[in-house]
Amino acid sequence: MGEYAVLKDFSVLYSGGLDSCAVPIIVGMNQRPERRGGVHLLTFKHSYGALFNEWSRRHTPELQGVLGMRVQHHLLDLTEEWNQIGASRWVRDTLKYGGHWVVCLGCQEAMSTHAVIYNLERGITNTFICSSVGGEYAVMSMPITREKNIAFYRRFGVRYNAPLLDLGIGKPEERAVLRENGIEPGWGARRSHQGYQPICVIGFQHSLDIVFDFHTTYPPDRVAQFLDDKAVIMEEVIRETLRNRGYDPQELIEANLARHAAEEELILEVRAEEEAAARAAL
Repeated sequence: MGEYAVLKDFSVLYSGGLDSCAVPIIVGMNQRPERRGGVHLLTFKHSYGALFNEWSRRHTPELQGVLGMRVQHHLLDLTEEWNQIGASRWVRDTLKYGGHWVVCLGCQEAMSTHAVIYNLERGITNTFICSSVGGEYAVMSMPITREKNIAFYRRFGVRYNAPLLDLGIGKPEERAVLRENGIEPGWGARRSHQGYQPICVIGFQHSLDIVFDFHTTYPPDRVAQFLDDKAVIMEEVIRETLRNRGYDPQELIEANLARHAAEEELILEVRAEEEAAARAAL
């Protein structure tokens, strides 16, 4: 948490449900006062069965009440990016990589593409996903997926973290955090949780995983190859989109890399302080 405390502006891949409400509260409330920058909640929708998207706004006023008006919430359409990355060829991708998981993982990579563009335009150096303890088996939260996404975001001067996993925070703790801050978390049992987030029709393919702990196995080697192949397309989309908006992509990237490096220095200072304190306590 000491390292998260020195991070400044951050964006969150935000659905409006339990996990994605817990992340901005836990990180935002523990930032050092002088480091409390913008909190950018990014909710994505698409044209392939994303329903009740406005539900994601349910907790925005409450989060602003807790963290202040530095909280911004944006509902963004990623259909175009997803089509470019793979939605338009999901059948071929399913056959090539050997699994239905390419659909949801492709959607997440479209979110990443959109998030990187958003961050570069605003000089944001941190993006958080809301994967929680107990869901690490899911293809979007697998170690290989996180490793590849961390490396991809880093190219653009953006730190990609999963705070709930890093801090070992599970559903019961998340519900407690929301209640402590006057936010109704919804109903849940075990890993299943019904909150106020939108519904993705395609995402229902994972419902058995959550309700019955019936976990599909995702081959790490094919997941890695999928992510490597898509990263090439994603970077092209990012650079082309920025050029079309009148930016010099390389200039934005280099400026963000400089901000990222300065923040890394603060993180190293925190680590050194914690190590010194641990030695002193022995």
